[in-house]
Amino acid sequence: MPAMLRRRVRLCSLTKGAAFSPILTAMGYTLQTMGNAISLPYGPQAMAAVAARADFPILAANCRDGDGPLPKGLQEYVLIPLPHGLTMGVIGLTAPWGGLYKIFGLHFPDFCDVARALVGKLRKQCVGPIVVLSHLGLEDDRHLAKSVPGIDLIIGGHSHNRLPTGEESSGVLVAQAGQYAEALGRVDMTLDPTTGQVLARSAQVLNVPEDEPPDPAMLAVIAAAEQEVDALVAEPIGVLEVPLNLDHFHECGIGNLTADALREHLEAQVAIVASGLLHQGLPAGTITLGKLDASCFTTANPCLTKVRGEQILTALERGLDPVISQFKHHGFRGTPIGIPQISGVVVEYDPGADVGDRVRRVMVQGEPIDPNRLYCLAHTDAETMSKVGYLVLDKGQSTEQEVPTIVREVIEDYVRRHSPVPQPMQGRWLSIP
Repeated sequence: MPAMLRRRVRLCSLTKGAAFSPILTAMGYTLQTMGNAISLPYGPQAMAAVAARADFPILAANCRDGDGPLPKGLQEYVLIPLPHGLTMGVIGLTAPWGGLYKIFGLHFPDFCDVARALVGKLRKQCVGPIVVLSHLGLEDDRHLAKSVPGIDLIIGGHSHNRLPTGEESSGVLVAQAGQYAEALGRVDMTLDPTTGQVLARSAQVLNVPEDEPPDPAMLAVIAAAEQEVDALVAEPIGVLEVPLNLDHFHECGIGNLTADALREHLEAQVAIVASGLLHQGLPAGTITLGKLDASCFTTANPCLTKVRGEQILTALERGLDPVISQFKHHGFRGTPIGIPQISGVVVEYDPGADVGDRVRRVMVQGEPIDPNRLYCLAHTDAETMSKVGYLVLDKGQSTEQEVPTIVREVIEDYVRRHSPVPQPMQGRWLSIP
């Protein structure tokens, strides 16, 4: 992971995003749409703390606190004065994540309905372009452009697309500039000074020069934010008796510890966790919060699901499929998904067999797995991702997701309670000829 990205993750992870707001302010941001990296894993209180430290509005017009107003710290839209007495209206929309926000009591009405109502409202209040600042993803941006007349420009995110010159979609310019501040997006619009009509528009993606010297003022702001977390990262949480290695494609020490911690935390019979949620191993000796955060800074939440034995078998087989295990999902921040790290089970498998037929025998706490029996499975929301997750749930199959707890906090609690922590049991994945 690039050093600057790792610094960003450190600041966001340990302060739940709050320490990063002054940095964005210093960078000159004037608007932001709520994403999911803070609000989904940590909840609306964390989002409110982020907004309280930002010197610019944070928008999310389609996010509702139940049937009431927007959650604290959010706005539907802003009006920006332009020359010649014109005004630009900017609406913010964010991804509803299939109803996951219901855990926090949040409700997301259809984003097209929300946008349609606000476009009508803003057309009566301003003369000039209407822009949507979107964290919906490119496919939903296209759907929005097609479904809601009156939008002039959509500046998008969430799907991490890079559109070098933007994209014309149903008469709307859609712009995206990639991910991780690797480039800058620029949109130019020429307006009729009397009517505010858009006469011309263009988008481009500007690469940040590799030899661009760091801005001293920005470095000072970043240093101040890092000082804020220094006391946190130095806090000792426990002792490991042995070093714990990381291997994304084999059983490993830190993977065993994480799976054990999840299983114990959720009082489950079995635990499965993606190796890719882990970024480095842990040394023997005293472990600080900073060391643990460097190892596991994912925002994935613990989940408990009652599953059939056959679903566990399928999950293990999918985890051994190179198409899945080697896939680098952008949400994993640079690591492959890897194989499942497991607890409560011992798996005998043939690595040379055909994909989908590699698992030979599975023992659950000393007994052969029963394909038809229900088991309490501990996992995270990452293992149920569409297409590349291990665990395939039935339609309507319920899952208990523990928010705003994140995996690092589960490991931290486990280490504190079991310190000094011995080497986790080995021999969970057994390769056979």
